[in-house]
Amino acid sequence: MSISRTTSGGPARPPQDPEAPTTRGSTWAAHLDIRLDGGAVSRRVLAEPHVVIGRIAGVQIFLDHHTVSRRHAEMFCDPFGRWWIRDLRSTNGTFVNDEPVTERALAPGDRIAVGDFVLTFHVEAHDPAGAPGRVAAVDSDDPTEIRSLLDFQPPRLEAEHLRTLLDFGRQLIGVESAEERVAQLCQLAVHRDFHATAAVVLRLQGGVATQISRAYHPGGRIADDAPYVSRRVLHAVRETRAPVLAGNLRGAGDPEALDLTISRELMWIIACPLRVGADAIDLLHVTLPPSHGGAEWLSLFALAAEVYQQSEVTWAARRHAEAHAAVERELATARQIQRALLPKRLAFPGLDVAVGFEPCRWVGGDYVDAVPLPDGRVLLTVADVCGKGLHAALVASSLHTMVRACSDSAPSLAALVERVNRHLCEWLPEHSFVTMVAAAIDPATGAMECANTGHPPALIVDRDGDLRALQSAANPALGVAPFGVEAQRTLLELGDVLVMYTDGLTELRGPSREMLGQDRLGEGFARVCAAHRGERAVGVAEALRLLLEDFRGDQRPEDDRAFVVAQRIG
Repeated sequence: MSISRTTSGGPARPPQDPEAPTTRGSTWAAHLDIRLDGGAVSRRVLAEPHVVIGRIAGVQIFLDHHTVSRRHAEMFCDPFGRWWIRDLRSTNGTFVNDEPVTERALAPGDRIAVGDFVLTFHVEAHDPAGAPGRVAAVDSDDPTEIRSLLDFQPPRLEAEHLRTLLDFGRQLIGVESAEERVAQLCQLAVHRDFHATAAVVLRLQGGVATQISRAYHPGGRIADDAPYVSRRVLHAVRETRAPVLAGNLRGAGDPEALDLTISRELMWIIACPLRVGADAIDLLHVTLPPSHGGAEWLSLFALAAEVYQQSEVTWAARRHAEAHAAVERELATARQIQRALLPKRLAFPGLDVAVGFEPCRWVGGDYVDAVPLPDGRVLLTVADVCGKGLHAALVASSLHTMVRACSDSAPSLAALVERVNRHLCEWLPEHSFVTMVAAAIDPATGAMECANTGHPPALIVDRDGDLRALQSAANPALGVAPFGVEAQRTLLELGDVLVMYTDGLTELRGPSREMLGQDRLGEGFARVCAAHRGERAVGVAEALRLLLEDFRGDQRPEDDRAFVVAQRIG
């Protein structure tokens, strides 16, 4: 194991992975502990944002047991860093904490039952105890033997030590700072009842050992440099992931004492893992005088490490719950905004209108509207704001206000869209944009004007069942730069059905993960119109919704779906 020294005397936080799931700016690591019928536990790190659980080739988590369906359940991480479990219509169902679920957000410690398997969900913040700083020096001498708790008979611990550990656990629950909790663990180790001559927390990562904490000594003395660290002790912890004891004592009053040569100074070393991650191990490293070694002291410090670990689990769960509560408040606000954008009036003389809106669980910026114009025409608009969450919903709300304000005074559809674009160019954040399709229809004559700004094309199915697509790619997206809008003029005949929609329809994925696409959407819409000829627009819209749900199957929705259906009636 190589050891290096950083140039800085203090901690330096490593950069965060921009692709990692995040919650309110904090990066979380998640993993599952998987157990079958009380057997051995295996760990599965959730490195991908989406995994399928089942017993068919190709799934990410393969559970080979007859109680597990071929595609039993899926787990996925949403854009806010929340992990979800979703049952995929399994035979025996999916349970969380003994309750059957169809879909549910997970919390740390949740137990997921998939057939006879139990998958325990864990999360922790990356770098929970601070970033590595200074590095411990390594002596050229190494121990000849290292022992773990398995090498000793179960020891007897003093009641006073157990009371101290209980008090320590209660104390950690009230300490908010992760660095301070590490410091208190080291201070406990050098307390007069625990007799350590030095204590430090190290991180083993990529073959390198660096300090997380400063080195603590009795009497409140704190040093920047770590005490002696044995290469073989660190290697033993990395291999066994269990507490280990090493020493250079011969006899020392203990028939099981070790005969080791790890330093010219007589001492014991105890190293206890605190956090075992996918690529790093944090450990408590203490040195003890010759009179305080053996199984009892190894067990005592192992218990102290367990108390610290439990407090970290509690703090991770608390932070996770707080972050998720904040996300839920934000999503609730965004959903209210989206619901307020839906048009209240859909009945227009000569034009039958229906709206479809299916927000995904984390909301976005889809906008659909129907507005009467002063000249008797009806303005239909469908737009999609780049991005998701509250920001996109707020942009959609502003777009709703701007379109309605301009509809009273703009001399033409092109002028209306140009005004909206100028407004968005002034205040929309960089790298953000809006795509929109707008149609102004005269119900009396069927004369129709359509302007498309970077949006999927509107579709019309005529009375004979023939499908045609309107303008697309004629104008850039809104909010990027001012431009002159090119509009298309056409005719909506009696009985013709128009649909305008967002890309949540064309990019809808089925069970094979294949997108629906523009062609299949058009063909499906034409079939829907033929099957529901003579019905109201609301019936056509519901049939289109069912077609989309049929295609999606058990796949989770990844984007909002918004569309407006309009039929010219006599």
